[in-house]
Amino acid sequence: MRTFAVVACVGFVLVGAAACFADDPIPSGSDSRTKCVVLVPPFENQTKYHESISYEVGTGNNPNQPKRTYRVDRYTEAPRSLLEDMLGRIKGVTVVERQRVDAILQETEFGQLSGLVDSEKAIRLGKILGANVIVMAAIVDLRDEQREFHGYAIKTKNTETLCSIRIRLLNMSKGTIAFSKIVKGSKSLAKSSYGGTASSDRHFAAIEDTLRQLENDSQFKRAVFGAEAAPTGEQVEVEFSPKPDNCDIEIDGKYIGGSPLKRRLPAGMEVKLRISKAGHKTWEGVFVPEPGFRVTRELERNADK
Repeated sequence: MRTFAVVACVGFVLVGAAACFADDPIPSGSDSRTKCVVLVPPFENQTKYHESISYEVGTGNNPNQPKRTYRVDRYTEAPRSLLEDMLGRIKGVTVVERQRVDAILQETEFGQLSGLVDSEKAIRLGKILGANVIVMAAIVDLRDEQREFHGYAIKTKNTETLCSIRIRLLNMSKGTIAFSKIVKGSKSLAKSSYGGTASSDRHFAAIEDTLRQLENDSQFKRAVFGAEAAPTGEQVEVEFSPKPDNCDIEIDGKYIGGSPLKRRLPAGMEVKLRISKAGHKTWEGVFVPEPGFRVTRELERNADK
């Protein structure tokens, strides 16, 4: 079993990130005197790809104090570090120190706060840490698509790794979601009898490409500084495909059917979701419908009594 330090964990995903948001001006209309303190909780990983790593958390500011070691999912930590790095490069933005965040996540009632969580809990955590903006993310899709080509006595195999990450930004002063969007990216690899491109970790390369889509997203940058986008009221189609099949789906306390199913919901309006099935642990959370949104949560089995 491999063990990674925090820096090694993020490793190559930080390559090329130095340019992200670098020297980016504060969006027009923002008050440059206002301190923007951003909290980035661990990502939520809704995909089938999980890798357990050792993660050290300091127990105090004194370097001589002992550290605690926890087992975490690499896919919740490495992307989180990349997003923190990009946000920290925006002029006027301060990212809450990782050590402070993790100490509270590990030692209080909040637990592993991530992705689809109750906004009220996220806001409470942000207040404790002095943040006025919370950026939460969930990896909702990560998959490989392969294609083979034959011609001129050469066999070529292309693998494209596709990634989708949902980004949600909470405005602490208003207690509302100022930004919600699914960003998509990919990483392509080619292999033939003459060689091909290589990647030590194509999945993280796809995650990096996905997060970089925020680099030129003006709405995201404006939301960081408090420019909240009003809900459009547009109806968008949401697909519910949790695992296993035939789960009961409830929206805002109302049963809408068994999965898999599709339902049109108002875009930009936070809704409460409940997924349940006999013999499995019920899951509850909140989300904001966006075009192409797909729920793929996998329910845990109840422990045998």
